[in-house]
Amino acid sequence: MPPDPPQKYDAPLLDPVARTFSLGIKAFGAHHKALAWHDAERMQRRFNIFAGLIADIPEERPISINDHGCGYGAMFEAIRHLPALKRGRYYGYDISPEMVAEARKRIRDPRCEFFLTHAAQREADYSFVSGTWNMKMWASNEDWRDFVFENLRHLWTQTRVALGFNMLSTRNPYREETLYYADPVEMLEFCRRELTPNVRSVDRLEPNEFVLFLLR
Repeated sequence: MPPDPPQKYDAPLLDPVARTFSLGIKAFGAHHKALAWHDAERMQRRFNIFAGLIADIPEERPISINDHGCGYGAMFEAIRHLPALKRGRYYGYDISPEMVAEARKRIRDPRCEFFLTHAAQREADYSFVSGTWNMKMWASNEDWRDFVFENLRHLWTQTRVALGFNMLSTRNPYREETLYYADPVEMLEFCRRELTPNVRSVDRLEPNEFVLFLLR
């Protein structure tokens, strides 16, 4: 069965987010601040959580990865030496033209492709979403939630083995107006109801964030 078509690019919803990250890369270059991370350690910690899904896969079983919201390619740089990626493939997607241009300029690795898009273009074994849905800028919570749900539906059709994503939690005591905070129970129920009953929650970032792994 062919995958569901991705949702159309919603310019009023996504352009403010794209502009924010484009300004970030212009101001800071390939630096965690360009991705709105306060420090590099926090960003790396999230990459490590996702890498835990694939760290034990041997070189003899090469894998492919979708990185949804890849920025300048920081996740690939963090996991590029894992055995399963030695002969694997990595596909990065971002809505900021400047981010994608920076990723293509910095990472000249034959295993990589970077796409300027809001939806995955390749089917991959694993799909990861690290902080991509946290920034909503001026979108309403309802509109952003609906966008995340539809984005997840499509990404799941492009995932053969497992999908992992993290989000800010409504249990987070610190709030910023331009960020989106998801209800972890609602998100878990949505994934189990519409995507797969095989969902695992990771509590290493609670209560400020939550991580879900969806498994085939």
